[in-house]
Amino acid sequence: MDMSRLFQDLSPSLPRPSSFPSPEVVRRDARQLATELFKDYATLNKIVERHEGTMRTRWSKKSNSQKKKMLLEAWPNMSTHHRPDVEAWRQRAESREAYLWPYINLEDLIQRNTMLLLLHFRGRYHPREFIHSDLEQAALGRASGTTMPAFLNEYTMYFHRGETANGYGDLISWDDEEDAFENMTNEIGMHPGNGLQALEIQQRIWAFLVTWSKSLLQDIPSLTESDVPLNPGPPPTLGDITSLQMIALEAPYRIPAHLDFARLKAIASAERNAREDHLWALREDPGYFADAMQEASVHRQELLLDTKGHEHPTLREPGRPLFWNRVSGSVLIEAHFGFATFHEIVRQINDLAFLHARQHDRVKPEVGLPSDLFMAFQNLLFLLDATKVHLIQTLRVGLFSSPPFRQFCSREPQQPRTSVIRVMYQPPRQNNAVKRIMPFFDVLFQDEQLRLYGLHTVTDEIGRLMQSDSGVNALISPWIASRLSSLTVVSECLHQLHLFKPWSRKIEDDMHINDSTMRSNHEESFKDWIPVLKVNFEGSQVYRYADPTDGKFDYPVQRRRNKQNVGILRMAEANLDSFWRAVDQHYKSKAIGKSQQDLVAHLLRSDRAIQRTPEWIEPKKTGLPLAKDQYVYQPFSTVFHDPTKQVTGTFDRASLFDKAPKAKTRGSAAPNDETQPGIPHESNEIAAFFSVDMRAHKVFRTLFHSPNNPDTPGEIPWIDFLHSMVSVGFSAEKLHGSAWNFTPQTLDVGLERSIQFHEPHPSNKIPFLWARRYGRRLGRAYGWSADTFRLA
Repeated sequence: MDMSRLFQDLSPSLPRPSSFPSPEVVRRDARQLATELFKDYATLNKIVERHEGTMRTRWSKKSNSQKKKMLLEAWPNMSTHHRPDVEAWRQRAESREAYLWPYINLEDLIQRNTMLLLLHFRGRYHPREFIHSDLEQAALGRASGTTMPAFLNEYTMYFHRGETANGYGDLISWDDEEDAFENMTNEIGMHPGNGLQALEIQQRIWAFLVTWSKSLLQDIPSLTESDVPLNPGPPPTLGDITSLQMIALEAPYRIPAHLDFARLKAIASAERNAREDHLWALREDPGYFADAMQEASVHRQELLLDTKGHEHPTLREPGRPLFWNRVSGSVLIEAHFGFATFHEIVRQINDLAFLHARQHDRVKPEVGLPSDLFMAFQNLLFLLDATKVHLIQTLRVGLFSSPPFRQFCSREPQQPRTSVIRVMYQPPRQNNAVKRIMPFFDVLFQDEQLRLYGLHTVTDEIGRLMQSDSGVNALISPWIASRLSSLTVVSECLHQLHLFKPWSRKIEDDMHINDSTMRSNHEESFKDWIPVLKVNFEGSQVYRYADPTDGKFDYPVQRRRNKQNVGILRMAEANLDSFWRAVDQHYKSKAIGKSQQDLVAHLLRSDRAIQRTPEWIEPKKTGLPLAKDQYVYQPFSTVFHDPTKQVTGTFDRASLFDKAPKAKTRGSAAPNDETQPGIPHESNEIAAFFSVDMRAHKVFRTLFHSPNNPDTPGEIPWIDFLHSMVSVGFSAEKLHGSAWNFTPQTLDVGLERSIQFHEPHPSNKIPFLWARRYGRRLGRAYGWSADTFRLA
């Protein structure tokens, strides 16, 4: 059959293969490319084994201009900027080189260790280790139709059947091997056109590295036959502090990663734990609640003026009842249902990891996955995809109404009897940072474009621009940055599952087949939420308790305790408790006796209680220092509370530390078996004593500052906070947006106890009020207090 004629009959808008070669031509081209590739691979391997140390030293000493000169000599006309394929796609340019070798560019290869990473892994590992990832890196060119491969039907190309060039790119007819077609679809083999393209990509990379190596070592006469001892040498490492941006930057130059359940658990658990802490803070801290309400309110589309310059009708009402009721609803839904969603994500990840470990011996590339494991992967993918859609919608609504973007947006006049708001974006005529970032948000907000581009690529590009472009960074409000961070978590989880090679291809491709089953499983997981999510506050009196603009939630916790300040604290706490009583009562009457709190209560850690300021008692004038902080504790909800399990009264947190644990200089948190029954405590662990340097000690003194202390703490530089967390046993990783994940490395707690904090944005210093909240979260998570840290 003439396949070229078949493609001619298809729609002109569909991309066509670059050619229709015969099997003989494909075999000839594959053998030629493989022969050249393996010749260069053998040469590079010998050079790296003998001279890698020398090459690292020499390359590190060169200036950026010298590096660029050498790179261009080895690869003439090399692309200049990061992700040239993205730029080519945006400019509608047909740059074959940019699409096939997107990570071969001057901007990236002169950074840090990228060139040395490329040298190390390509010089020491067989080309087959990279064949699928090299082709995947060039996916945007194929998806856009710019670099379409050749087409040969009824054949599969293999790359794992031999160590030499003769078996690399072996072409097998489907008539000759029963499993050849199946192997092509599940990435054990490749479509012949893709195989030729992958071979072309690899051949040029190894040829480039050989040329570059000879240039760098031009004064050494015999690079492959010297008597220098062979030295495997470790690859450059990332260290304790890194970023998702740097991991993404270095990934193409390393050996392809595989699914890492530990990383998957850590990154998802940190997001889940942060959302639990957010829930507690909304219930407990009036200042935090007021900030959350205020932030949500200024990201509402009602804040946009219409095309006639008029305010939204809800803003013209006395007291703005409808507006604040809607703000309350959005804050509570995002907090409660968002937490429940990420709790379910973590639960499914743990179940999947357990199932995979139990069936590890049955997981083999040449056979299909066990059906229950296959379905577990698909259920998790379905949940992550649904979460992605929700987060993108949240960003779509909030971005254009955010204070930095509002100047570029307006809305149509509000139509009566509808709550739908139609927003219009008008880019500025002059050069502005918004023009540099909006193309990526446009991709994010359009399903077809997002499928073409890939979520991981979009979040990476947005994060890179925020990091490198101060103008773009200033356009991203803290509220938007935190939502971008959550989307990054989902993106990274999806990326990790995609690394489950070669099975991920079939898992993803067959999602539509099991759609009804996955949808049913998803609905079953959240069936109790359906009536609750239908409840809103419109027409209720909740707005009277929620509006923070009248100062009822003013909460001067930074001030030293006295009768006046304690009275203000107690009044703010009482106002917050009144809000939650009104909310819980509203749900109790509207949602079949259930509330959002009802649906998450069993998911929250049971060893917590709401902290409240006790009445002021005038201290005796004894000259002795004031007692340590004391608090009154109350249940999470007074409406949905089981009084038989209530724990109240004053509580001196130091009582948990009466029996001090064994001192350690870099100790781990140990389980607390000494906790007295009936005493509320915020963690199941008692932290060991940490011996820290002056820099970290100052940070922890501020985080756990007592209001009875006469000293007034200042702001904490973010870099000092990072140093302090790493010094007590965490690794730190920056996500895109504002979030940082801190994963326990030497602490004796599981990866599920990872914790997430948001870097101040756009400032680089933690305000004291934030620091106090950070300290409270660390105390709850790990049992830390001011007494936990001692100066070394």
